[in-house]
Amino acid sequence: MKSPDYIIVGAGAAGCVLAARLTEDPGTQVLLLESGGSDRRLTIAMPAAIPFVYQNKALGWNEMAGPEPYLAGQMIDEKRGRVLGGSTSVNAMIFNRGNARDFDGWAAQGLSGWGWQDVLPYFRRMENFAEGASPTRGGDGPLKVARANAAHPLFEVYMRSGEQAGHARPADHNSGDQEGMHIAQCTIGNGRRWNAAQAFLRPALGRPNLALKTGVDVVRILFDGTRAAGVLLSDGTRLEASREVILAASNIGAAKLLLLSGVGPADELRALGIPVVLDQPHVGRNLENHPGVNLQYAARREDTLVSQLGLVGQARLGLEWLLFRRGLGASNFFEAGAFVKTHDGADYANLQLEFLPLARRVVNGKVTVFPGFQLWMDLSRPHSRGFLRLRSANPADAPQIVFNHLQHREDQLDMIRAVRLARELFAQPAWEGIRGAEVNPTADLQTDDDILGWIKSAVGTSYHPSGATRMAVRPQDGVVDVDCRVHGLEGLRVVGPGVMPRITTGNLSAPTYMIAEKISDVLRGRRAI
Repeated sequence: MKSPDYIIVGAGAAGCVLAARLTEDPGTQVLLLESGGSDRRLTIAMPAAIPFVYQNKALGWNEMAGPEPYLAGQMIDEKRGRVLGGSTSVNAMIFNRGNARDFDGWAAQGLSGWGWQDVLPYFRRMENFAEGASPTRGGDGPLKVARANAAHPLFEVYMRSGEQAGHARPADHNSGDQEGMHIAQCTIGNGRRWNAAQAFLRPALGRPNLALKTGVDVVRILFDGTRAAGVLLSDGTRLEASREVILAASNIGAAKLLLLSGVGPADELRALGIPVVLDQPHVGRNLENHPGVNLQYAARREDTLVSQLGLVGQARLGLEWLLFRRGLGASNFFEAGAFVKTHDGADYANLQLEFLPLARRVVNGKVTVFPGFQLWMDLSRPHSRGFLRLRSANPADAPQIVFNHLQHREDQLDMIRAVRLARELFAQPAWEGIRGAEVNPTADLQTDDDILGWIKSAVGTSYHPSGATRMAVRPQDGVVDVDCRVHGLEGLRVVGPGVMPRITTGNLSAPTYMIAEKISDVLRGRRAI
């Protein structure tokens, strides 16, 4: 394609949706560009192989966030997929739409068309929910979503302990009634990871109006005045778009590319010798993530999933999955969770929990398991904000990423409350005879100061960066408008988690798919479905 209608940068959740939906119109030509290579790997396809995917540096951007000033300069690993399917090829496959009030909150900021009732049709359109269609769930979309089997006995113990602690158990936490304990829903279909490439892109690749190029690095957007005319590749190739350039290169990737192209805070760009196309101080700001910690308990080996993961168990897991696409190999292990309030004053759930019937630690850079169980707890709506800046004008250099985790006192208090809430959960009668010693943070840490000290040493993230190209009605408040067009420029959109004006309560893949579904209709002149 010499001059396609659209050049889409990034073949992750947003890019695959846009490429598939736009080329449903045979008169529309799309060129999709992806920095990474093929997703056809057993470790990607097998849900249980998540640790191997995480540790494979060839599948990611290998970025670190920090030094984090409120965590004593700690550096935090950030996972972001550099492969066909993007982060949907390396994530934990957990499907959470977010809270209905998240989207109503977007609309309350003046972002018309982004309230819960506005976006629900797009959530329905994209999914094929294993339990069938309903007024709130989709039954024939490309993305397979299923409730986890949660066969290990500890999952039911966990669910029962939540009920004993007074938490609700909604029938479907993705239908608007989110708060309480739940069995996880996952993007796993036919026993394999159902990523963006499998769901959206592959069925569309036979179309003559869609071209895909992998292994190419876009280093700059080309402008004709204030209009985005195309992109420049690292080998010097210039590609032109007759209608628009769409940045679907993740939150970090999209912000970085805008900055490299001269769209961002003018003083920072000039200091790096980058010609300014548009002075937009919000590019790279408003950076959010979901910071969290793991609470861990010891338990007898035979009571935990570790008993099934010896050499014989691993061989059985692999063989059963290869032959039948079932068994433990078809599980992501994160099969039960919850959305809860850290305190009664919270307007709605602000803490996400993910339970594992085993305990994990990193030894010499590798994930190992030990007999026990653990609970990941992250702040769903943190108050702290960070930033992303270029270190240099060299596209090969990773940007500086600082989330400012726990900068806000309320975030510190919420993490302390989270630890106390989790301890209360594991103190319930359901755990009698199963619960061993508290391994992390250890039971002797009881005061707020002691608990906070441990939290600051143990904080990680759920790999959910968002907001660096936030949506806002006015350019003085954000980077893109309600249709994801970059304020002040023509022919340029950003589509992905970066446009979220406020991070959602849950994992980000589902709302990212939704955003792309909605914008695909905008581009096709279909304002509502």
